[in-house]
Amino acid sequence: MIKNFSIKYQHDSKDFLLRLKCLLSKFSLELRLRLLFDIKDELTTESIPRIISLLDWMFYIRRVHELKSEIDDLETHLSQLNAEALMKSLTESSMTVLKASLSQRYKKERPIIDSVKDLFDNGESVLADYPIILSTTFSSRTCFNSDTLFDYVIMDEASQVSVETGLLALTCARNAVIVGDTMQLPNVITEDDRVKLEEIRKSTNIPESYDASNHSFLSSVLATIPNVPETLLREHYRCHPDIINFCNQKFYGGNLLIMTKRNDVEKHLLVLTTAPGQHCRGHYNQREIDAVKIELKPLLDNFEETGIIAPYNSQVNQFRSQIPEIEVATVHKYQGREKETIIMSITDDLITEFVDNANLLNVAVSRAKNKFCLVVSGNPQDLNGNIHDLINYIKYQQGIVIKSKLRSIFDYLFSQIHAYNNDNKPVSEYDSENLTFDLIENIRVNYPHLSHIKALCHYPMRYLINDTQGLSARERSYALHPATHIDFLIINRVTKEPLLAIETDGYSYHNEMTEQFQRDRMKDKILELYGLQLLRLSTVGYGEESKIVDALNKQVKQ
Repeated sequence: MIKNFSIKYQHDSKDFLLRLKCLLSKFSLELRLRLLFDIKDELTTESIPRIISLLDWMFYIRRVHELKSEIDDLETHLSQLNAEALMKSLTESSMTVLKASLSQRYKKERPIIDSVKDLFDNGESVLADYPIILSTTFSSRTCFNSDTLFDYVIMDEASQVSVETGLLALTCARNAVIVGDTMQLPNVITEDDRVKLEEIRKSTNIPESYDASNHSFLSSVLATIPNVPETLLREHYRCHPDIINFCNQKFYGGNLLIMTKRNDVEKHLLVLTTAPGQHCRGHYNQREIDAVKIELKPLLDNFEETGIIAPYNSQVNQFRSQIPEIEVATVHKYQGREKETIIMSITDDLITEFVDNANLLNVAVSRAKNKFCLVVSGNPQDLNGNIHDLINYIKYQQGIVIKSKLRSIFDYLFSQIHAYNNDNKPVSEYDSENLTFDLIENIRVNYPHLSHIKALCHYPMRYLINDTQGLSARERSYALHPATHIDFLIINRVTKEPLLAIETDGYSYHNEMTEQFQRDRMKDKILELYGLQLLRLSTVGYGEESKIVDALNKQVKQ
């Protein structure tokens, strides 16, 4: 009995001391927190979120101070070492050693190769005098005869090399160094070639890793030899840190060492969003082209060192014709190149998997040395992928964010815009023409000096033609046909004289590939011949009100 009591007493004693210790610790913590944050009230459960927030804030303040001190120490150390001078010395010394080695080896002049036959037949002797040969992968096997082997074949841009030509290059090499980037664009395979390669693979039972229809040479090597020795070329010397850091964090896991210098004065990232709407027509987006012409070009100062990139040939061709002073190409054709400033037009109204491709975006962004400008639709997007991250990265880096001011009455036609409230009686079965008519009426009301105008819808052209002698037989037949009309004829309601003809052109019906386009050109010529100004309003254009007012002002002044 005494023994049991003794054990229980000891247990209670320990428990008491433990609880006392906990109470003291809690009191001490509460006292320190109240003094630290100047809290006069008693600490409760509701106080915890505020205290945690304050502790977070103090932690980051302290951490920022520590990092700044670390940066200062490193910069002081580097300034003492003079890293630039050391790098320059290393480069010059390396070049001196190389030239001395070459001079010692080639004491006499090297022989000149007289013919292709001599080159082909005497591979070993040619290599003794010319140890470095430049060739495409396709021609590497046929530079010399089949007995000639290179000590090393160094294959650059291997992600763009096809499997079959890459294998050709390996057949003439004792060793191979394959240089490439799986995050860059692979070689382009046409759909016809893809079908043929797929048939060959199935008929010959080629392993998946050798599948030339789905692999570049680089990815094929990595899939075929999983444990092949790899070295990451980490140092990056092209782009401004703000530009390449997006690629570094998004595609390279933060493993790149960015060797370029930061300039905190200039903004190096820009995103320009167009007004919401369906502006893209068959991989061609006039609104983005207009935004570049009107709003982006004035911000640039060196067109020769500026490049425009688009994912589709249709958009590239339109950029070339409308902004010829700036070089334009697809992303694929810009791989391996660079410009001081790169403008990327996304083109699509809704971002697709094709445009959002990681390799494509990585190449596009990393072409820019000093400034990257993204032009993209302001439509809400379903795909929150790579481009979504790029836009938010630009905002996070406090880059320039521009919302385009270019607007069109035809934006109301599109589902992304709230329905247009048309209070007037429709004059046409087409919404685009009803919008145009309403705009003309608003101009008549809002511009007092144009209150005398009146718009006539679908005015027959034959009513304007008094003399057809200046027209060809085809033009005469077209002009006098009962169905040929002008969408809107604006007249002076006082004198009844015609002032301006307006055509509303939907892109799908009036683009250069349609028969209507040829009839449009004929109408242009006829009205010009009769001295009536014609204004064409494209449903993919902008600024219709100012265009109509400017055209009418010219007529009034005349």
